[in-house]
Amino acid sequence: MWVKGILSAATAALKAYSAHIQWKRETYIDNIEDEIDSIAASSADAAGKLRIKRLLVRKQRHTKQLGALRSDSDSTD
Repeated sequence: MWVKGILSAATAALKAYSAHIQWKRETYIDNIEDEIDSIAASSADAAGKLRIKRLLVRKQRHTKQLGALRSDSDSTD
């Protein structure tokens, strides 16, 4: 009987961990977008443009990796 309880608790913990990781991935992309918006609004110099370019590459790479980890049924995009 107690094995079933331990398995239920472990399953719940793994689901919570999975949801937490998914949230971190999504907020990471949101943070990159926010930084791009902030730089675009406050800077027009070459350093700002280079930073935006690098952030866009990072966002694209992260989105591509995230897409490879998701199945079609999990996609919310």
